[in-house]
Amino acid sequence: MRIKYLLAVLLLMLSFSAKSQNDNVGNADNYDTTQYSRYLVPDYEILAKVINDPTSNYYYPTLLKRFSEADTSLSLEEIHCLYYGYVLQDDYNPYVSSTEEDEARKILNQEEVSVKDAEKAIKLLDKAVEKTPMHMRLYMYRYFAKTVVYGEGSKESEADAYRYVALVSVISASGDGYGYETALHVCIVSHSYSVMSYYGLDPTSQSLQMDNGRSFDVFTLEENEMGREQLYVDVTPCLSYLSKRFAIDDDEESVSDKPVEEYDISLGRKVTVKMDKKSKGKYLFRVLSDVPFKDTVDYKDTDRLFEEKGEKNTIVFYFVNGKMGDNPAVLLIMKSYCKKAMSYDTFIRMTGNATFNPTSNDGIFPGARGVEIWRDPIAAIRLSGFRPMK
Repeated sequence: MRIKYLLAVLLLMLSFSAKSQNDNVGNADNYDTTQYSRYLVPDYEILAKVINDPTSNYYYPTLLKRFSEADTSLSLEEIHCLYYGYVLQDDYNPYVSSTEEDEARKILNQEEVSVKDAEKAIKLLDKAVEKTPMHMRLYMYRYFAKTVVYGEGSKESEADAYRYVALVSVISASGDGYGYETALHVCIVSHSYSVMSYYGLDPTSQSLQMDNGRSFDVFTLEENEMGREQLYVDVTPCLSYLSKRFAIDDDEESVSDKPVEEYDISLGRKVTVKMDKKSKGKYLFRVLSDVPFKDTVDYKDTDRLFEEKGEKNTIVFYFVNGKMGDNPAVLLIMKSYCKKAMSYDTFIRMTGNATFNPTSNDGIFPGARGVEIWRDPIAAIRLSGFRPMK
């Protein structure tokens, strides 16, 4: 039995019951969501108060302890405060992953999983859960591992099944997903896919959309028994995390004092680097300046950006919004003032994503202007591995 069958097992075995959000009373001991008539929508201002108050029913350390003990008396409001309260924790990371999870997944995806294999996976997942207790799929993996070790229907496996379905339920209670106003709310990006899998929904495409200052993943769905064509998910906390993590103030000039091997450039910046000494066949470099550049650049009109003679051994990069005729594009425009042609590596980070993925480039040539063009919504580019071109 492999992981891909686990959701079907959970759907057959489990249901999550909790008192309705309409049972809330807006007093000092309760999370006041009476302003919402249908859905339990996170209000982070209120959450910040109740989860940090040791006298509150929703004090975060207490809720987390009860959840870790699989306390089935937790109400929907209490799990709501636990789940969305994670956004307000110092270690919040909506794009979290771990080596323990990766190793455990490889073990559990084998055609045959032995008891010894499953025990090893449980130890790995215990460590991962300790680091990120709101990471839903960890409980799915651990549930399967525990069914191998302890048997289906065991107390140990049922505890993780409860945790998994509890988190699905609190996300489901946040909206119906039919539009911006009633979107589901998630605090970890991958949870959108977990919820869709739970309900038998398969996305064919996804787009990031903005409405009234909030960010939404809008999924187009394959034909399904629910008759749904799209699902709207509010991912505002996830995008806010990215903005804080990668933000550079518009007026800030970022300069590296020491030679570096790689450097990330946010969209709308002009960066000047100077090649330094070689290390294992590659150049280290210093970042002389990193300043804002907000103009939209026509890819046919880039010569104006550069001086004819720049500082020796430097390369100037503009990573900017551009256009090709009437079509928008993202441009990496560069000019080298080095004596040698160079190869280098580039990695791009798409808007709404925390991961850098490799992309190709044509290299850099002495005294020549170069332009790399993308039609995708790219938020940042990573430059690394500068080396003499062979």
